[in-house]
Amino acid sequence: MNNTEYLEPDLAFVARLKRAGGESVKKCFQCATCVAVCDVTQSDRPFPRKEMIWAQWGLKEKLFYNPDVWLCHQCGDCSTHCPRGAKPSDVLAAVRNLSFIEYAVPGFLGKMHSSPAALVALFALPAAVLLLAAIYANGLVMPEGEIVYSRFFPLAVIDSIFIPAALFALITSILSLKKLWSGMKRNSPGKGDPDAAAVFGAVKDILLHKKFAQCRTNRPRYTGHLLIFFGFLALFATTNLVMMYHYLLGRETPLALGDPVKLLGNAGALAAFAGVSYIIARRLAAPDETGKTSYQDWTFILTLYAAIITGILAESARLADIPAAAYPVYFTHLVFVFFLIAYLPFSKFAHMLYRTAAMIYAGSNGKNN
Repeated sequence: MNNTEYLEPDLAFVARLKRAGGESVKKCFQCATCVAVCDVTQSDRPFPRKEMIWAQWGLKEKLFYNPDVWLCHQCGDCSTHCPRGAKPSDVLAAVRNLSFIEYAVPGFLGKMHSSPAALVALFALPAAVLLLAAIYANGLVMPEGEIVYSRFFPLAVIDSIFIPAALFALITSILSLKKLWSGMKRNSPGKGDPDAAAVFGAVKDILLHKKFAQCRTNRPRYTGHLLIFFGFLALFATTNLVMMYHYLLGRETPLALGDPVKLLGNAGALAAFAGVSYIIARRLAAPDETGKTSYQDWTFILTLYAAIITGILAESARLADIPAAAYPVYFTHLVFVFFLIAYLPFSKFAHMLYRTAAMIYAGSNGKNN
């Protein structure tokens, strides 16, 4: 039986990979130090050695549809110990950044999110939509008296914008995940079908941030990611509980500061703010430990930071009764939140979807150990 496999190197892809942050890829000479020092790699299908040779040859299909690329948590241990300075951690991060374009449906939005030139246009869309909605709701006139954001932006108007945006993100996420899953089945051995144990294991690892805790070089990132993750979950839960208050119980906002939902939201905002602040400080103070920060990284981190800060400022301005600051800040906050939700499958935010899918795929095939 002829088991010959024909390789088709793509030199243009290698050039793209270098521009995306993997410029050190050609320094690798396959010594396998990276595999030996990695605490999160798999025993039967170790990374990142094989990914480095694929990257050098430009075998993009193997890289894009390889779950191991997403099982890497960019600990930086491999880059720290690499005798040639090949920085495997940065190379795999570059592959993941290019993957956002590869998986994107529709593809042009993935390309726009990787281009600094398109950033203004990406923000202009939600700003224009929300501006038109504000004009429709109240002629863009700030209400007099007590600051109540629902008088400036009725919840029905907000829902008419954000629910379709969330549905768009959900549908495009499903299409992108389907594309990734089909590719993993083509390129990785195993049955490929998810099972309950793998799903449970992946969720458990994510909730505990188990893999992050195994990192050594970039170990402090565990704390920042944990704060962001649970802060975001608290804010997500708060948003849905406020909707339940409004539509099921007829309770209007703003909620009292002592209300359990308000307490949950404020705790989530503070946790997320602390986590993002810590991540940014670490990236600026210790770039050798945190690895290369790409354009996609900074766009996501700073947009998330802006959404959190404007949310905190909007509540502070309301409590201080400064309407001239409160309403514009609230409008700005909505723009950042729309950006994060509607563009989720095309930005760095999507890493949580793809990493989860890769963990489930690997676990379903007995390779997530």
